[in-house]
Amino acid sequence: MKNIFKILATLLFAIIALNVTTQAQDAKAKTILDELSDKTRKYPTITSEFTFTLEDKAADVNQEQKGLLKMKGKKYNIILGDNHIFSDGETRWTYSEEMNEVYIDITETGEEVLNPSDVYTIWESGFKHYYKAEENLNGRPTHVIKLVPVDAEDKDYHTILVYIDKAKMEVQRIEIKGKQGVDYTYAVKSFNTTASYGDDTFVFDPADYPGVDEIDNR
Repeated sequence: MKNIFKILATLLFAIIALNVTTQAQDAKAKTILDELSDKTRKYPTITSEFTFTLEDKAADVNQEQKGLLKMKGKKYNIILGDNHIFSDGETRWTYSEEMNEVYIDITETGEEVLNPSDVYTIWESGFKHYYKAEENLNGRPTHVIKLVPVDAEDKDYHTILVYIDKAKMEVQRIEIKGKQGVDYTYAVKSFNTTASYGDDTFVFDPADYPGVDEIDNR
């Protein structure tokens, strides 16, 4: 389950020769992404209901889970199925309701690890970006931007597609295309920036989970 959270967070993210047309598209993609990043960073908090889908066509697997993300700066709180993850920016707690156990880890940092709080700014480093198309998604005009990892050989995916509501300038959907034919989709169902959260929202409290088994990996 910890891997699923890492994939979500890489949510909760082909080298081609550039011609004049592609350069224009790249400039358009950068303008849109810069505007989106600037807008997103001004939000004091973000609350988002979403669905997370894993699709493996070769194995005929299609799994979907509903989730809830709460963010405040680098702090986050995610519910996905019967699993719950907390991070106060320094410590991460991954709780399994089924097992009534929690794994305690140092919140990972660095280029190879994407903090789930970065899901709405994933494109800012480590990617080349290209404007792919304008599509109609859920009845709304939507920018589709293609992200290609700079260090592609080190990743287990080759492409990320970001769908951005043209009018609201908000992420609607993120698709991760895996090299082994396994794809992941993060689809936003609701997006709110007006909630207020205390810091305790992002800290696991054992008192709230009687009998929990704590596994400290720090």
